Amino acid sequence: MSSDAPVCAAAAQSPDAWAATPERVLTEVFAPWVVLTAGSLHLGHRVGSPGWGVATAAGLGVVPQAAIAWRVRRKALSDHHVTRREDRPLVIAGIAGSVATLMVAQHRREAPVELRRMTRAALVALGVAGAATTRVKVSFHTAVLAGVVSVLAREISPGYWRLLVLVPGVAWARVRISHHTPVETALGGLIGVACGYWGGGTITTPSAHPTAN
Repeated sequence: MSSDAPVCAAAAQSPDAWAATPERVLTEVFAPWVVLTAGSLHLGHRVGSPGWGVATAAGLGVVPQAAIAWRVRRKALSDHHVTRREDRPLVIAGIAGSVATLMVAQHRREAPVELRRMTRAALVALGVAGAATTRVKVSFHTAVLAGVVSVLAREISPGYWRLLVLVPGVAWARVRISHHTPVETALGGLIGVACGYWGGGTITTPSAHPTAN
């Protein structure tokens, strides 16, 4: 055996080692930032505001993931999925800052209410999942996927509920690569559905003053 064998074995066991297996593909395709980006763009398109869809996708998905990737390159995080629970509090705080900034911008610039509710739901879900993560390493993959599906079902059509069939496959993938337990993936899905559907609250557009008869 060559002296490279231990190195190859260590690489195979690395949390970020890539192999085109079904569980790895599902993990990357349904990564939280990908789902949030796609969901924001889709919702923006459906409500006739693609520009705000892009802005929401940036604030919820692209900017937070870019910050995570930067920290991974600086060796401040183990991997781009933040699999170590001890790394999560600071990452969650940073994501919350990005989401809160987006929410303020949406309010001041009068973004469509559907996208504003989506952003609020994301912030609520982040808070709930973050609090739970202090005791259980909640799966953000299942939480985000279930949450975005719930938002789309609420804001566009109940027909989007059928997309929840994707959640078990993603849960299986996260368990398969030993990043989560079944309980952690199930808890993530429950948090996502609840916060996605009810976390956005009620945001209405200012009504016109009634005219006198």
